[in-house]
Amino acid sequence: MLAAVINKPNDLEMKEVPTPVPKPNEALVRVKACGVCGTDVHIFKGEFISPYPIIPGHELAGIVEQVGAGVTRVKPGDAVAVDPSLFCENCYFCVQNKQNHCENWNGLGNTVAGAFAEFVAVPEANLFKTTLKDLKHAAFVEPLACVIYGHERARMSIGDSVLIFGSGPIGLLHLQVALKAGASAVDVVDLKPGRLEIARSLGARNTFKGDDPDLTKALRDVEPRGYDLVIDATGVPKVVENAIQYVKNSGKLLIFGVCPPEGRISISPFEIYKRDLEIIGSFAIKKTYLAALRMMESGYIKVDPLIGGVFPLPEFPTALELMASGRADMKLIVTP
Repeated sequence: MLAAVINKPNDLEMKEVPTPVPKPNEALVRVKACGVCGTDVHIFKGEFISPYPIIPGHELAGIVEQVGAGVTRVKPGDAVAVDPSLFCENCYFCVQNKQNHCENWNGLGNTVAGAFAEFVAVPEANLFKTTLKDLKHAAFVEPLACVIYGHERARMSIGDSVLIFGSGPIGLLHLQVALKAGASAVDVVDLKPGRLEIARSLGARNTFKGDDPDLTKALRDVEPRGYDLVIDATGVPKVVENAIQYVKNSGKLLIFGVCPPEGRISISPFEIYKRDLEIIGSFAIKKTYLAALRMMESGYIKVDPLIGGVFPLPEFPTALELMASGRADMKLIVTP
């Protein structure tokens, strides 16, 4: 089968490799769609925990091609969305239902062969049959599951006001989840007018250019006391630092964007104390994949506006370069 193989950092090759044979309790999935994620760029650059060589790709959906011994929930021909997280369910964190911190964590496309290939072997426990007709939509279930976990962590209340920094695919998923979860209003800040236009079409009350010198005044005019929940979906430390000022007293800041490990921000501990602020982190997925799939299948979450390009598998290097260079405004999907 054809696959994208990262032999070592900064060494990507499209080549023929053996098609996986499903082990007991595994299924062989013919990949139909896989989203390109920032993690794929980090793996390519050698900035992740991945061993090499590795086939990347973890935002995937496809059709069951073959099943191994013991598989009972799926059969050949079933359309499936795939949770890429491989938890041990036996370590200190897993037995406390904190699987996203599994001490023996593995992941499809991260530490074991992933979906930028024609086929991928997947444990039955990670397969979710889907009624979605367009499997490009099913490729959004994994990032949506991450967003839903972030909202579980943030504990937004019905009627809350929400401010989101960043209106790329993740920020726009946050926008839609917040509205469906009962936010009274969601405002969005970004640098790119095209992204802000999409945000408005998906229900944002107001949108603001992040480089507007009058941004603070504009946000204060809309919400003089600040927002109940502020979400960073940029991963830019300076944006995170500046976002704190827009959190209402007793409000919350959700740090969702992935900042560089060496990134640092300056905050006032007195301000956190005096204003009863909560600063919340959110890492990956914790058993939120099924909830995300249900939201997608319900039609509540619109993802067509979030697709920035579709590439056949042989053109994966082009898609990865667009992502790495920052020229991909929206989600890029590879369709083997």
